[in-house]
Amino acid sequence: MISKADIEEIVERRPVPDSPVLSVYLDIDQSKASNLHRRFEASLKDLLRSIETQLDEKRLKSFSADAGRVRQFVSGLEPRTKGLILFCDDSENFFWSREIKPSVRNNVRWNDTPHIAPLLEILDEYERYGVILVDKAHARLFTVFIGEIEEHYDAVAPAPVRLITTSGTDHMLSESRFQHKAAMHVHWHLKNVAEKLEKLVDQYSFDRLLLGGPVEATSDLQHLLSKRLRSRVIEGVSLPIRATKGEVLEEALRVERQVEQEMEKQIVEELIAGDAHHPSALGLEPTVRALCEERIWRLIYASGFSPKGGQCANCGMLFPRTDGSCNYCGGAIKPVDDLLERMVERTLDQDGKVEEVAGDAAIRLQQAGNIGAVLRF
Repeated sequence: MISKADIEEIVERRPVPDSPVLSVYLDIDQSKASNLHRRFEASLKDLLRSIETQLDEKRLKSFSADAGRVRQFVSGLEPRTKGLILFCDDSENFFWSREIKPSVRNNVRWNDTPHIAPLLEILDEYERYGVILVDKAHARLFTVFIGEIEEHYDAVAPAPVRLITTSGTDHMLSESRFQHKAAMHVHWHLKNVAEKLEKLVDQYSFDRLLLGGPVEATSDLQHLLSKRLRSRVIEGVSLPIRATKGEVLEEALRVERQVEQEMEKQIVEELIAGDAHHPSALGLEPTVRALCEERIWRLIYASGFSPKGGQCANCGMLFPRTDGSCNYCGGAIKPVDDLLERMVERTLDQDGKVEEVAGDAAIRLQQAGNIGAVLRF
């Protein structure tokens, strides 16, 4: 799981004179035919070669060391996820790699500092979930992020038991007094859990909180939470205190999908409605035009949408048609096979955001032209 410390290690790395960092984002998704039989290695080779051809002899030696280390690592990789991210500076013995669940777009840069914009874009798209399983005597904390789960074993350790001493015949507690004492211990336990969660919310940075365990315990815990923690509780989950990590992950991902679907539907409805403060473009032609004018703040498209289009051979402008002349420079428009991919890349280059929607949200957007954008102006 990518942690805050992982990101800080990359962000805070200072440039080293004459020692650039090779940044690699590689699509290794084995559900794609283009990546089977280790074809992703050929894609990496082509990406690296595109940089090699632009370097002089002095810089080529340094680049070759970085590229060789990356190629060696990838050659031994057995893909288990969809995306691979690498940062390498061989001369400084700096090497950072993570496989991530989401897909990534193939991208290679060799600059003074790591190219972290795509990584931050991925992290920005996902929320970190906290899952607390609790009963009258125990508590367990998990965090779930981009499809991975981690249990924090010591995060909510039990508080020291408070002992109540009595004298004389009082040690023969009546049933009602015994129940009262037991209830007090449960209250102290849940209060301890609530206090520790208050400290852990910043440490583990969870955006949403799921409560699992017996209804009585989770209900009492929720009442003890601070206002800011209660605002992050989105659902109670049907999980026993002894649930396995796999069971916790499955339930958390179910809730995450449900939340994501609702958010996507809201995004599409707001796009279609538009307003004076957030103008929008709907349909391929208006959206491409807004992109060429650098007005897109968020590009939104339906999953499976694969439009035909072209690009000016002279100035590079995109068009929702495959021939004719460019409206901007008069150059010839040539057909492209990946118009949507080029639109996505250009949106990100312009510091815009991209949202692919599925399910009911995609069906709704298809009715409005499959694609649209919330505009800056």
